[in-house]
Amino acid sequence: MLMTTAHHGAPDDSDDVIVLSGLTKLYEPTPPWMRLFARSHLQKPVKALDGVDLVVRAGEICAIVGPNGAGKTTMFRIIVGLTTATGGQGTVLGFDVGRHSEQVRQVIGWMPSEDRSLLMRATSRENLQLHGRLQGMPRNELAERIPYVLEIVNLTAQTDSVVAGLSAGMRARLRLARALLPGPRALILDEPTGAVDPIAAHGLLTLIMDLVKQERLAVLISSHRLEEIEALRSKALLLDSGRMRYSGDLDSLRREWERPELELVLDDSPTAHLIADGLLAQGIPVDVDGVTVRCRPTGSDRVGAVLAQLGPLANSIRHVREIPMPLRDLIAQVYQRGDAR
Repeated sequence: MLMTTAHHGAPDDSDDVIVLSGLTKLYEPTPPWMRLFARSHLQKPVKALDGVDLVVRAGEICAIVGPNGAGKTTMFRIIVGLTTATGGQGTVLGFDVGRHSEQVRQVIGWMPSEDRSLLMRATSRENLQLHGRLQGMPRNELAERIPYVLEIVNLTAQTDSVVAGLSAGMRARLRLARALLPGPRALILDEPTGAVDPIAAHGLLTLIMDLVKQERLAVLISSHRLEEIEALRSKALLLDSGRMRYSGDLDSLRREWERPELELVLDDSPTAHLIADGLLAQGIPVDVDGVTVRCRPTGSDRVGAVLAQLGPLANSIRHVREIPMPLRDLIAQVYQRGDAR
């Protein structure tokens, strides 16, 4: 089990670990005098976050989902104190992310998405020693914590291995070990599996889920691999150009937005076409492939109601299967339909 380091002065012992309220970030145009020196400059204001509300409790994982430019990294950077919000408020265990950024960094573990934050010519131990010293951890505490977190992520054998010689999966686990080093109450994981293969990614996510369950950590995680997010059985926040499209658990998202595909297998092809005509008469688009008919009823139509409308033709159906909508299609539908919420 992960031993949590005591942090003095934490003002909040409630289960609400990460709380965002109306969080907004506006990037102003680059001043004319600075444009000669800036690599890029903004011609007009850009709102990276627009009134984001979120609560992540102890023992919860919340997946932050959205296309590039949705505001995920900006949100993470505000929480860990790397940039400041323009409006709204964010707290971690009651510490304000703007006014108490030093205390926030003591109770939160930050795992960036890339290996560039690692010293490639140093060993695993040396990387953790440097990071711990930068966080102000005493040497005697580091001597105890470093072998402990390396054991948690199964890197004990690589303690004195140079990072450049580690696999992508091992480097990802070393970044996680570094995030766990101070014994945090919350983790922020920015694309933790982006550079690793599916097998190593599965092992890393299983490790994260075990830590959340055992230590009741609050976790924010971003990932473009939607199958991973579904496997986490987590809450989800869907961002689009800084605005919230959905916030809640994935089961509720499916109940509200899912339109599963209905597959009907008939005795023969002529009957399949008759069934397809009956569905088309109900305003349901269909696809016929031999004796198989596939359709996607509207969200309000139950399977039984659809079949009842077919009358005696329904007796010719040999097999009925409801195919869940892939999470990728489900999320795409949320972005395509409805207002931000």
